[in-house]
Amino acid sequence: MNPIANKGVSTPRPSRQKRDTRSLEETRLAQIDHAIHCAVVAALLVDPIGWNALLELSDEQLGRMFKNRLWEVIGVSTILNVDLPSMHDEDENLRKRVRRQSKPRTSENEDALQSASANSERYDLVHQGKLLRMEDYLGAADVTEKKLSKSLASGKVFSVELEGEAYIPAFFLSPMIHHNDFAKVVRSLDDTSGWDRWEFFTTPAETLGGSTPLQFLAIKKVKPVLKAAEEFAKR
Repeated sequence: MNPIANKGVSTPRPSRQKRDTRSLEETRLAQIDHAIHCAVVAALLVDPIGWNALLELSDEQLGRMFKNRLWEVIGVSTILNVDLPSMHDEDENLRKRVRRQSKPRTSENEDALQSASANSERYDLVHQGKLLRMEDYLGAADVTEKKLSKSLASGKVFSVELEGEAYIPAFFLSPMIHHNDFAKVVRSLDDTSGWDRWEFFTTPAETLGGSTPLQFLAIKKVKPVLKAAEEFAKR
């Protein structure tokens, strides 16, 4: 090989966009690893003996049970208006790192990122598990697509749309609120949009003493929520 012929030739470096993507993926993996570690420790502390029963389950069974219970707890946290990410400093630091690394790096994808940023708060709800994709909700609620379609049509549950895809609020999975109470309120909201309904259920209201409708429904105070829903639908 002629060393002169290769003079000045350097090995191509990965593009900045690829490096950013790899760094973002590493951060996400770190988040997942930390979450699983905490879950395993909690399981052992709660039942130091029963953990071997978990090992007898198949990977698919264990994963599905974990996901279903995770979404159920997230639904409860939405009802109680608990900000889960802020409960742990490490989670907060990781989230900030993801946001920094997600900022636009090149002019090529600038338009697409600006368009997505308009819905950033709504995407956060999906990332936090507060909104579930249809197939995830079907698995967690253990219902068929046909039954879910009937529930949507009858007003027992509602969906929101994001970039052409439908999502179901995770709080419908919570046993804290009876399905019939949900249905009464959803129907009282009349023909309001899915996102307006999400805003109604999750936003503190003066007429409810600064509580959210979800919080009132959780303590079986349905009539004040129905009245607030009717007023909200007339806006």
